[in-house]
Amino acid sequence: MFKISRRRLWLFRIFAPVAVLLLVPAGVELGLRLCGYGYPASFFLKTKIGGKDYYVSNDRFGYRFFPPSLARTPVPLRMAARKPANTYRIFVFGESAAMGDPDPTFGAWRYLQVLLRERFPGTGFEVVCVAMTAINSHAILPIARECARRDGDLWIIYMGNNEMVGPFGASTVFGSRVAGIHSIRASQAIKSTKFGQLLDRVVQRWGHSTIPKTWSGLNMFKEHQLRYDDPNRLRTYENFKQNLNDILHAGQGAGVPVILSTIGSNLKDCAPFGSLHSPGLEDIHKSKWDDLYQEAIRLESSGDFPDALKKYEQAAAIDPQYAELHFRSGRCKFALTNFEQALSHFELARDDDTLAFRADSRINRIIEEAAEGKANQGIYFLDAVKALAQSSPAKIPGNEFFYEHVHLNFDGNYLLARAFAEQTLKLLPKSVLARGKSEWVSAELCDRRLAVSPWDRFRVWQENYSRVSEPPFTDQLNDVPRARFYMAKLQELNSQMTEQTRAESRAAYEAALALSPEDYCLRENFAQFLDETGDLAAAPGEEQQVSELLPHNPMTPCIIGRLLVRLGNTDGAEKAFLRALAIRNDYVLALNEMGMLLANCRKTAEAAKYFARSLRIDAGSVVAYQNWGFMEQNEGNWTQAISHYQAAANHQPNGPADYFYHAVSLVAEQHGNEAFDYFNAAVRMNPNFWQARYLFGAELASEGKIEEAQAQFSEVVRTRPDFAPGHLSNGLALAKAGKLDEALKEFQTTLHLNPTNREAQQNLEAIQALRIRSQ
Repeated sequence: MFKISRRRLWLFRIFAPVAVLLLVPAGVELGLRLCGYGYPASFFLKTKIGGKDYYVSNDRFGYRFFPPSLARTPVPLRMAARKPANTYRIFVFGESAAMGDPDPTFGAWRYLQVLLRERFPGTGFEVVCVAMTAINSHAILPIARECARRDGDLWIIYMGNNEMVGPFGASTVFGSRVAGIHSIRASQAIKSTKFGQLLDRVVQRWGHSTIPKTWSGLNMFKEHQLRYDDPNRLRTYENFKQNLNDILHAGQGAGVPVILSTIGSNLKDCAPFGSLHSPGLEDIHKSKWDDLYQEAIRLESSGDFPDALKKYEQAAAIDPQYAELHFRSGRCKFALTNFEQALSHFELARDDDTLAFRADSRINRIIEEAAEGKANQGIYFLDAVKALAQSSPAKIPGNEFFYEHVHLNFDGNYLLARAFAEQTLKLLPKSVLARGKSEWVSAELCDRRLAVSPWDRFRVWQENYSRVSEPPFTDQLNDVPRARFYMAKLQELNSQMTEQTRAESRAAYEAALALSPEDYCLRENFAQFLDETGDLAAAPGEEQQVSELLPHNPMTPCIIGRLLVRLGNTDGAEKAFLRALAIRNDYVLALNEMGMLLANCRKTAEAAKYFARSLRIDAGSVVAYQNWGFMEQNEGNWTQAISHYQAAANHQPNGPADYFYHAVSLVAEQHGNEAFDYFNAAVRMNPNFWQARYLFGAELASEGKIEEAQAQFSEVVRTRPDFAPGHLSNGLALAKAGKLDEALKEFQTTLHLNPTNREAQQNLEAIQALRIRSQ
C-alpha cells in the first residue's frame, strides 16, 4: 500500500485550499467569459470596417474607473490596425483640455493635424486623440501601455488638471480616495477581469455608497475642498509622479519620442472655486481678518486699489491661505499695471484654490522635473504655460484663450497646437523635413480646413455658457463679469450669422470635405451646420456617412433618429433608434429617445417600459425622469408627473431640471406668475428643453402674453414635430395673433398626428368657415 509521507501530507493540506481558492475564481471567470458577461477593459477594440481591420475606441473603457452612470467616453475614432505606408502617427494623451472640450472636433489635436499636413503635404499625418473627460494619470497609464503596441511615431502628453478630482484623487467623488499606488493598480487589474466586474457590480448595487448617481459636472465636488498642504493632496502628487514616470517608461520602451508639456490655466479671469482659512485660526484673528477683508473689498469696488491692497496685505499677514484674497490682490495689482506681482498673486490664488480643478504649480513642477535633462532618452519638454503667457496681454493668461478655468477656446487651441507643432518639428525624420514647406499656416487657414463657421463658434460658446451658468461657476466672484463677457461674445457671433456667411461657410465645408472625405469629425459638424442653417433634410445623409465610417458608434444613429423625428419621419426615426440599441442595448440616450417617440405616438405603456429600462441602467438619468414625468402629465397623472420631476431635480440641483420642477410645482399650486423666472432659467440653461418651453408657453398664453407664448411653441414644434399638443397650442396662439393661414396648418398637422383631437378639428372648421364667409 502506497504511504504518503508526513511532509507531503502537510504540503497537501497547505496548498489544497489555496488551489481551491484560485480555481473557483478562475472557473467563475471562464464561465462569465463564455456567457459574454461584462465589458472589454481595453481602450482600443479591434473591428472590421469595410472589410479592413481597424482599432476603435471602447466607449466602456471608463467603467474601470467610474460607475457606469458617471463614466465619460473617449473621442470616437478609427485607426487602421496596420499603419499605412508614409504615415506619421501621433498619440495625444490627457484629459478634457487635451481632448478639446467642449467640442473635441476643434481641439488642439485637430489644429495640430492641419498644421502638419499643410506644412508637410507629402506625409500622411495621423493625430489620434486618446484623451478623455474626467480621467487622470491613473487611467492614462493603461492607455499609454496600449498605445505602446499601436505603432506610434510620437506621443504628446498634456495632462494634470484632474489629479485631485479624478479617480483616486484627494477630492474625488468617484470612489476611494488616495490609496497607495500599488493597491490602486491591483484594484484596476481585478476590474479588468469579468469576475472583478461582477464583484464591482454587486458592490455598486448592494453596498452603501456616497458616489453621485448622475453626472453634474464640477458641482459634484463642492463638498470636497482641500487645502494646498493637506496630507491627502500631498499623497496625490506622489501618485501622479509615479504614474507619469511609468507613462514615460512605456513610451521609451516602445522607442517612441515623447513631448511632455506643462498645463496652462486661466489665471486672470478665473477666480478660485473654493477658499478655506488656515486650520487653527483663532476666532479673534478671524474676526480681525474679516474686518480687513471687507474693508479691502469696499475700497477695491470704489477703485481705490492702492489702499485696498494695503488692507489685503494686512489680512494676508493674519491668514495667507485664503485663495480669494490672492485673486483680489492680483486684480488690484493688474489694475495698477504691476503685472509681475499680479501674476504671482493669481498663481497663488490658483494654488490655494480648495477645489483644485486646475493643474497647480506642484503639478507643473513634477512635469518639468520628469522631463529635465532627458532629451537624450527620448523625453522632450514643452512649456505650454510659457507659450500661452507669451501671447497673453501682460503675459497673464485669461479669457483671450480660455472659455473658463482650463478649457481652451478656438484661439487657445490653435496656439497650443502651434506649440506642439514647433516641438514636433524638431523630432520629424529628415525624409519628412526634406519635403516640407518653410512656414506654418495661419489660424485662418486652419479654420478653413476645419470649416469653422460662425454657427460652429456660436454653438460651442453657447454650450459653454450653459455650463458656466451653473454652480460652482456661479459661486465664483467673477461670475457676473464672465456672464457679460459671454453675452457680448454670443451677440458678436450672432451678428456674423448672415445669409452671405451662410453661403460662404457651406462652401468652406464642401471644400474641406473634398480634401478629407473620410474626416468624420468634419462631416458630423457639417450635418449640424446644415441643421442650424435651415437645410434639415440634408443633415441625415451626412450623418449616415458618419455612421458608415464609425459603424460601432451608437451615437450617430441616435442623432439620425432625432433628425428624422424633426422631419416627421417617425418610422425612420424608430429604426434609427433601434439600430443604436442593436449596437449597444444599454445605450440610455437611445432608450430615452424611443420612449419619447412612443409617448408622442400615445403608446404610453410601451414608452414607460423604455423609461424604466433606462433608469435600471442609469438610476440618475435626468432625461428619463423628465420624459416619463411629461408623459404622465399629458395623461393627466399629476402626482406621478411631479414625482418624476422631483427625482430629476434631485439629480440635477441648481440645474435645468431643478428650475423646471420648481416651475411646474408653482403651476400645480396655481401660482403660474411666480413660475416664469424658473421656466426662463430652465430654458436659458438648456435651450433644447422643449417640455419646459411647452409648459412655459402654456402659462404665458394663460396670462394673455400670446406673442411670447407662440415663440415658445414654435420652438417646441421645431424640436418635436411629432408632439401633437405642441402643434395645437401653436395653432391657437397663431390664431389669436390673427395669423390664420399658419394656424390652419398647425391644426392640420395636429389632426394628422392625432385624428381624434376635437379641439383641433373645431378650430380648423372655424377658420375654414371664416374663409368661406369672407369670399
